[in-house]
Amino acid sequence: MRISAEEAGEQRSVGDRMLLILDTVATSPGEVGLSELARRTGLKKATVHRLATDLVAHRMLERGGYGYRLGLHLFELGQHVPASRRLRATALPFMSDLLTATGEIVQLGVLDDTDIVYIEKLTGRNSVTVPSSVGSRLPAYCTGLGKAILAFSDDTAVERVTSAGMPSRTGTTITDPRRFHRELAKIRDTGIAYDREEGTHGIVCVAAPIVVESYVGRDGNRAVAGLSITGPARRMQPARLGAAVRTAALSISRLLGYPLSR
Repeated sequence: MRISAEEAGEQRSVGDRMLLILDTVATSPGEVGLSELARRTGLKKATVHRLATDLVAHRMLERGGYGYRLGLHLFELGQHVPASRRLRATALPFMSDLLTATGEIVQLGVLDDTDIVYIEKLTGRNSVTVPSSVGSRLPAYCTGLGKAILAFSDDTAVERVTSAGMPSRTGTTITDPRRFHRELAKIRDTGIAYDREEGTHGIVCVAAPIVVESYVGRDGNRAVAGLSITGPARRMQPARLGAAVRTAALSISRLLGYPLSR
């Protein structure tokens, strides 16, 4: 790939700049114009234009009426990630059953650094609008999926989340690390996590971890993903759905071939 003399003076590699452009477009709710993309990435407009043109040619980006959006080839590549593909294929029948039974949103997510990344989402007749979508991220500390996974993660993962800060998003968000640790201890006992309008006003969630066999030398299990049902607080009663979500998560864990110790 060609690089200009001007660009050679910049500190980032071509690959770094391409990933920066993709990450910036990915975190935008809609299309991103060229000038805005240059401003948000801190790259020269000419650099953004040249790299974005190459990304469009490889279908990593698409040109819309206003600017750039993610391209279909990124989705195609994602389907070839072995762990994600197997997890989604195993979970989908159970997610479909939960959707049929409740009519509420059913989601599958994994922990990445301090965030939950949503890798599957099913909506039904009763579904309402929520901030999550497939491929999107939300802070782990204020989501049912995040708490379910963190309760069955190692101390390093939990410390990373609490150290990053837990700002209040609603009046019920848990922001105190000590209280958060107590919440995780309860989840380890029950295998069920709740989001009590902690991330979004009016939205509640019940979640359970999908676990693997414990690390050598450690007690308990390690979560590789989480399964949840999400709906409006005015209608959904998470406590009544906890057993169903937990049973589905346990079934997925067993089918993935990971024995459980509890």
